[in-house]
Amino acid sequence: MGPQSDVELIKAIYRAEREAERIVREAEETGRALLAAAETAARESVEAKNLEITRGEREKREKETAETEKEAQTLLERTRLQVEAWVRRSEPGIDSIANALLDRILPS
Repeated sequence: MGPQSDVELIKAIYRAEREAERIVREAEETGRALLAAAETAARESVEAKNLEITRGEREKREKETAETEKEAQTLLERTRLQVEAWVRRSEPGIDSIANALLDRILPS
């Protein structure tokens, strides 16, 4: 091997090193892009899950609120019926008390 072939060999090695460096740079860039895409996908997945959880909690609260309102309406109706029954039972006594007061106040 003479000096000319050594020069050609060194040039080939240099070209191979540059090619290897280019391949490594491209691989690093591709890796960074894949990592960024994965981070974005993970963030979107977490956000979607959080929205789903929030929606589920909101629906649960709405259902509980509706059930509470229904129970309150039932209680109000039951109480209204009890008050009406009490008033019906009490009306004769109230009338007699009112008549007794009128008899005391107004001369006959």
